[in-house]
Amino acid sequence: MVKIEIDPGAGFCFGVEKVINTAELHLQDGKGLYGLGEMVHNASEMERLHTLGLKTINHRELLELKPERVLFRAHGEPPSTYQLAEKLRIEIIDGTCPIVSRLQKKLKNTYESMDRDREQMVIFGKSDHPETIGLLGQVNGDAVVISTKEDVSKVDPGKKVYLFSQTTMDPERFREVESALNELLKKFPEKLSKDSFRSDCTICGQMKKRKPGLSAFAKKQEMILFVSGKNSSNGKMLYEYCKTINPLTYWISNSNEVDPEWLKGVGSIGISGATSTSRDQLESVLNQVKKLTSV
Repeated sequence: MVKIEIDPGAGFCFGVEKVINTAELHLQDGKGLYGLGEMVHNASEMERLHTLGLKTINHRELLELKPERVLFRAHGEPPSTYQLAEKLRIEIIDGTCPIVSRLQKKLKNTYESMDRDREQMVIFGKSDHPETIGLLGQVNGDAVVISTKEDVSKVDPGKKVYLFSQTTMDPERFREVESALNELLKKFPEKLSKDSFRSDCTICGQMKKRKPGLSAFAKKQEMILFVSGKNSSNGKMLYEYCKTINPLTYWISNSNEVDPEWLKGVGSIGISGATSTSRDQLESVLNQVKKLTSV
């Protein structure tokens, strides 16, 4: 008999779960609700929310709204979006993850206390990611965004560095960037003091635990079905990591993508997913695998 198990560490992260619950709550009154951007990088979950009545809009479409209710997603928004919504008399339902909100305040306070002629802010993140766009808004866009250790060449070695991170980035890659920055600054000792580099790993605690937990889970299974939206950067990163631990790993978006051929002769199957993958989706894949293996 095939053993099938769901990764206990998989499922929505706290921020995504919170904003999804908020959307569901406000959709119950039938008054209509708009969501600014995708609430989660998960096509199946977005389709479910649209069925419940959520209407997803982009920032350009926000300009065309009459006074309405608009839900801001967990990634957060820059101050300019709040100012625009207030000008348009739009009712904001703020779904920003509390961890992201705290990081936004931290960056704003740090930036306001900096000597910008001698100091610079560096954000480890993706420049086109909604969270990083929101973070940049806290500092008037005055920060260097880097996503790899090679990007440290963008940093001015003559200025003190304050390093922070987008909350959903890979902790291991953050350490690589941190090390590369240290090496860069060591090349210019005459320009900087001993206190030339301050690093704050502001990656979410759930993300820090995710890879070790996924590693332990993947090692126990003969095969892994990794479930996430193909446009989820977190999903792509965790899938690729999982495949290095267990080469027999398949990336699927939903239960319909499970290929019966994959399951033949396999004794144990693990089901895992991204922080944007719901528990219901994991259960759906579990049920599908049970059907296919019981034939």
